[in-house]
Amino acid sequence: MMKRLSSLLDVPSKIHIHSLMIDSRIPSVKSIFFAMKGLSYDGHKFVAQAIENGAVCVVHSNPIELPEGIIGVMVEDVMQTLSVVVNRFFDAPSHKLSMFGVTGTNGKSSISALIKQLTSSFTPCGVIGTIHASYKDTILPTQLTTPDLVTVNQYLSSMVKEGVHACAMEVSSIGLDQRRTLGIDFDVAIFTNLTHDHLDYHGDMRQYYIAKSKLFSQMKSDGLCVINIDDPYGLKMLDESNALSISVGEHSKADVHLSNIMIHSTHTTFDLEDHIKKVKVNVHTNLIARFNVTNLALALVSVVHHFKKEYEDFLHLTPHLSQVLGRMHRIDEGQDYDVIVDFAHTPDGFTHVFNYAQKMTQGRILTVFGSAGQRDTLKRVIFGELADKVCDMIVLTEDDPRDEDVVSICHDIAKGIKDTPYVIISDRVQAIRQAITLCKKGDCLLILGKGCETMIARAYEKSDYIGDHIVASAAIKERLKMKDEEKI
Repeated sequence: MMKRLSSLLDVPSKIHIHSLMIDSRIPSVKSIFFAMKGLSYDGHKFVAQAIENGAVCVVHSNPIELPEGIIGVMVEDVMQTLSVVVNRFFDAPSHKLSMFGVTGTNGKSSISALIKQLTSSFTPCGVIGTIHASYKDTILPTQLTTPDLVTVNQYLSSMVKEGVHACAMEVSSIGLDQRRTLGIDFDVAIFTNLTHDHLDYHGDMRQYYIAKSKLFSQMKSDGLCVINIDDPYGLKMLDESNALSISVGEHSKADVHLSNIMIHSTHTTFDLEDHIKKVKVNVHTNLIARFNVTNLALALVSVVHHFKKEYEDFLHLTPHLSQVLGRMHRIDEGQDYDVIVDFAHTPDGFTHVFNYAQKMTQGRILTVFGSAGQRDTLKRVIFGELADKVCDMIVLTEDDPRDEDVVSICHDIAKGIKDTPYVIISDRVQAIRQAITLCKKGDCLLILGKGCETMIARAYEKSDYIGDHIVASAAIKERLKMKDEEKI
């Protein structure tokens, strides 16, 4: 893809631009470099490197000197200019798709995946988020929950070219604060909840909420907002939306009311009464845990109302939904104990998973988890306190330690553990394998924090990791094989 520079910026030039550059380290031939200012860097300092790597034009907000032949465009707001240019370069792909933006502390990946599954039953739908970006048979890796504007538009442009008609996108609070969604034309905005997370970045819950609310306060007037009002912040979000809003939840004032929720070990049923459409249906799903009732309801309401469908169009699908990797992911290799892998990495996420385990487990509850290094240290002791109240055995291990010592992080968590036996095993693979050997019939092992992530952030680099679900599956198979050999 290439566009004439004069069609992208107000510059009288016949140069053709082949790419847009926001990282000066990555070679990009005949590109425009956007010298943006971040939290820890200033793009103006890397203009020379950008030119060396192929930039022929530089968009900047500070006065700079450029070599002969390099075009400079000085603007007041580089990010705002990028949002305009990126839409011109990629032909505004978000305007050609039904765009669903999902935000909240928990549930973003699950709801995005559910929207994709439900929508794909009648029209092609893609997804962009923590796990990956995917559409049709294409799966692409993502480094951030909400990638940068150039990457997002590249993905969306590819979707349009491949005949995809919709996209569900996870929208993080940090992504919103850093304006990574600027210029993306969302048709539906979905709010899940707001609990303790990212406070190392935002500072407090008020600033965290302000960041999340931007998705709703900036919605176009003919857009749709679908909001969980069982969360107190959801009620506040209703007041700040500029678009039509539909409230969802067990709350008596919800536009779409959820009731008669029955949670089982292998499935869930609940009633969904939509007061707007004046219809009531019973939903049967293979998803487990109470929070997945809300996740599925938010996805259903969003798809039904945006596409003007009926709930009956999807009720045959809900009992057979594909398991979202790393989200209440049950590892079943025929063992007589439960093993569940979940991405839970916040106090609220831990609470929901522990509540489910308490209700469904006849034996003991064991857990493997850690806490991220260089991130929100306040929640470490909270993790310990929550596990201490519920679990019979705790295995503490690494979880993206970055340049912090794993054992030190585990000791911070252990400050909240008063009564429950625990061990520290730094290596995550060995921690999971050891926990598997401790399981007995009827027990439930919860492996929390990483989900199906295939990287672990260690000192100044990311290391390949096969994923909790694969480690657990292999360990269970190995243990079952050993038992079979003992019988011979």
